[in-house]
Amino acid sequence: MFYLERLPCPVLITNCNGHVQHTNQDFKRLVKPEDGDNMDHYFPPACRIFLQTHAWPLLLKNGEFNELYMQLLATDGQLIPVMTNARISDVEGKRIVIWLFFVAKERQRFEAALLKARHDAQETAIKLAEVNTELKHANAQLSQYATEARTEADQFAHLSLTDPLTGLGNRRALSLNIEQWVHCASGESTGSLLLIDIDFFKQVNDRFGHAEGDKTLRKLAQQLLDSVRSQDTVIRHGGEEFAVWLPNSDKEGAKLTAKRVHDHISRVQVAGQHITVSIGISSRALNEKETETFLEQLLAQADTALYQAKAHGRNRTVCFSELEPPPFNYKPRLVNTIYSVRKMT
Repeated sequence: MFYLERLPCPVLITNCNGHVQHTNQDFKRLVKPEDGDNMDHYFPPACRIFLQTHAWPLLLKNGEFNELYMQLLATDGQLIPVMTNARISDVEGKRIVIWLFFVAKERQRFEAALLKARHDAQETAIKLAEVNTELKHANAQLSQYATEARTEADQFAHLSLTDPLTGLGNRRALSLNIEQWVHCASGESTGSLLLIDIDFFKQVNDRFGHAEGDKTLRKLAQQLLDSVRSQDTVIRHGGEEFAVWLPNSDKEGAKLTAKRVHDHISRVQVAGQHITVSIGISSRALNEKETETFLEQLLAQADTALYQAKAHGRNRTVCFSELEPPPFNYKPRLVNTIYSVRKMT
């Protein structure tokens, strides 16, 4: 059985009665040098009993066993702790038992190394879990900061589009709304703009003070909101002047809106006196060649119509398209803010 010498452990071959058939050199170097006919010779008394009461019955029942703790007698008479594996095999028609022994001291060293590696791995896993928890916490903080930053950005954006006194949109909001409509509207769509100016508003401030004037502006702003459609845009254009943008509304639709505005504004009173407004209307069809100046022309025409409404007695609505051609030397009133709408490509 030369192949037994190739195995890297002590090997003992017996028959099923425990009689020794062969041992390899590792086994001979490990145990007493005297040859013994029965394998019991290589074990101390306690292990011989264990062999008879446990190891052999287990082996004969299952054909093998693995890792039973036993002891061998060393060449110097010392007890050698070993882990024993055994298996019944058929070799050349004969049943033999192959016993493999692993010195437990070496096994203990390997197991200790494995236990240390497992302990190190567990500590690493704990550290990784702690780091992962810290990362999750940091990510939650970053998400919170990002949410707060978005909220602040939204608030700043809202403030940049809002008139602080009335809560209406401002000129920038008007520009953005018309720019969006120019970008999305189909060709030849019509939009209308109402410029609204409170008649004799300076007298309100002079007689009752600016606090009363501000209160009147807020009341008027609410009435304007109540008089328009949900898709319309109401802004404070500046001072006592307001503007209403009516997307997809022609001159007739703008006139109906202006009538509602007059009706609603008449509900606002100062010292028992009704407030009146003058309104200028401009209605223009969208022309691809004029997208850059669409808002500028709307404002200029509505402002001209408003000027005519105030010049002809106030508390009335004038449409730019219904004005008679102005005299040769007529110059329209300058609009105090220049708007532009980017050309959409």
